[in-house]
Amino acid sequence: MIISIDWLKELVSFKKSPKDIASDLTSIGLESTYNKDRDIIDIELTPNRPDCMSHIGVAKEISILTDNKIKRTKNSFKESSSDISNEIEINIHNKKGCPRYGARIIKGVKVGKSPDWMISRLEQCGIRSLNSIVDISNYVLLEIGHPLHIFDLDLIVGRTINIRSAIKNEGIVTLDGQKRELSNNHLLISDEEKPIAIAGIIGGQNSEVTEKTINILIESAYFDPVTIRRGAKLLNLSTEASKRFERGVDYDAIHSVLDRAVDLIIDISGGECMNGIAESYPEPIKANSVVLQSGKVNAVLGINLDNNFISKTFHSLGIKHSFNKDVFECKIPSNRPDLERPIDLIEEIGRIYGFDNIESKTNYIGTIPLDINDEESHIDSLRDYFREIGFNEAMTNSLISSEHASLISNKSVKVSNPLNREMSILRASLFPGLLSSARYNIRRGETNLAIFEYGNVFCSEKKKGWVENKNFSGIVCGNRLTKGWKNAKQPFDMFLLKGVLTNLAKRYNLETQFTSIDNKDDILLNGLKIECDGSPFAKIGNIKLDVLNNFEIDFPVIAFDLYLDVFIDKVGQIRFQQLPQFPGVERDLSLTVQNGVTINQIETIIIEEGGNLLKSHQIYDLYEGDQIEKGFKSATFSLLFRSDKKTLKDSEVDLIMQSIISETSRTLGAKLR
Repeated sequence: MIISIDWLKELVSFKKSPKDIASDLTSIGLESTYNKDRDIIDIELTPNRPDCMSHIGVAKEISILTDNKIKRTKNSFKESSSDISNEIEINIHNKKGCPRYGARIIKGVKVGKSPDWMISRLEQCGIRSLNSIVDISNYVLLEIGHPLHIFDLDLIVGRTINIRSAIKNEGIVTLDGQKRELSNNHLLISDEEKPIAIAGIIGGQNSEVTEKTINILIESAYFDPVTIRRGAKLLNLSTEASKRFERGVDYDAIHSVLDRAVDLIIDISGGECMNGIAESYPEPIKANSVVLQSGKVNAVLGINLDNNFISKTFHSLGIKHSFNKDVFECKIPSNRPDLERPIDLIEEIGRIYGFDNIESKTNYIGTIPLDINDEESHIDSLRDYFREIGFNEAMTNSLISSEHASLISNKSVKVSNPLNREMSILRASLFPGLLSSARYNIRRGETNLAIFEYGNVFCSEKKKGWVENKNFSGIVCGNRLTKGWKNAKQPFDMFLLKGVLTNLAKRYNLETQFTSIDNKDDILLNGLKIECDGSPFAKIGNIKLDVLNNFEIDFPVIAFDLYLDVFIDKVGQIRFQQLPQFPGVERDLSLTVQNGVTINQIETIIIEEGGNLLKSHQIYDLYEGDQIEKGFKSATFSLLFRSDKKTLKDSEVDLIMQSIISETSRTLGAKLR
């Protein structure tokens, strides 16, 4: 709520600076900040304080703090001899939605520009000036906090106001120029032929005040908060009026609001007010009464307040009360719908006393355990790893389109009430979001990408309905290194991604085994499954071409998907290894094998024959060309041998190398190149 300091000073006297006033309001539960540039106080109101959604409401709070009275402007207008009952008829057909409705009529107004002081105050509070009549309705709204609406009287057919429920699919063009379709949950203001406003929310274009307007009808009503909120939500429309009606306005302020509006209109736009107020109030609302035991106040707040302080607090809040035998019988004012129970009154007493002034008589001492079990600590470790090697983390929407969902899985979970077509399915994989992110970057010229994401995925199961899981996935495309005179192009490929995941496994002291997969139903083509100690570790592969085409990506994208279960027990296991005391022996091994032989098959033999002395192996060259027989390929490995007990002799390494060559020749038909 925006409060103008200049306006506030007209309503209540205070000597403190606006900044101090904002601080004082914060101390009594109205979180406030002072904006020096605009000379306003911005108050963050909780939904239970509709009484403070106005300048007078805030002025009342300041009057309690400063012990000053509110200064109200006296109305000076005079009524004509013509009685309003001869001019308009009001019929309430939905008594629950509209318990009370009142109206006044002014004839002969001249709609024009508002005075500068009014325009300035409205703009301070964020409202644009339209014309004098509309501006006055907004001014009264901000001053008193009770919305009103002004109709062009000559556009009301039959001079009849009917407050009724809308008929299903009934339509109205509202003041913002939009045609809105209504349901029977909406409350309407209508004349004999048509709806002219959606009650408590927005007026209709067919009865709006324009420069041609001469005669006006001013509406002030009390609408049911639940009805207004439901109607506003169904329209996805929130207005200054609906915000107040749905929280609860003062049902006894109908006359004072009308009189204030009439006084301003006649003063600024002229005209003559008809005699009386046309009103329908079939079942008067009974004020809420609350019985409060004085002893309970101190028991709850933990302080000793005398009954005089409690009585004075009630008086400052406008709560009429009587006291007899330690019991306060309180009549709740019509502007405080939030006060329903004794505990609400105790809260008000504590608020006015000042919660900061209540001393704590009890000290609590506790210990904070240092060993905190974080179920997702392994995820932080994985994130750190991928960030360190140049990946960027993405966070995409868990809702995707049905078109993208069909590319990934046939076990998608549909949203029963989606916001739009693009957000109708709960994702069964992280890849649609990652590919959408890639497309966004590619369209903006960034084609070298390495991104990953950790998030929820959902799938439907026959017995369980739908289940939620966690996935950790990533994609790469383009070149690994940016352009530079020193850098040759190094594109992302399957081998590079395989190395990334192999190195990740080594971090957790895991040995990897590789298996080729070609699952036609999977998003990955020519994939590779990685296992560690017999458990699935990850899978990598090329995104299928038809999937890339759907995302308008026209070059290869390689993806990986981690199996998170293997990491859970590995976090926190710190491994220390003594630095080697003896030198290592490096050897290169170049073998020619048929194209059908996989590198993994060769590596398996190298590891088995190398034994404990083989500390590392790495393929650094793969060749197919004119210098070797057609249908064959050459693979060159770098091997490192080292003993932890002695310096190795060349003869010892030669025996191991000969064993590797013999076994690869016997098993795979390999030839030493």
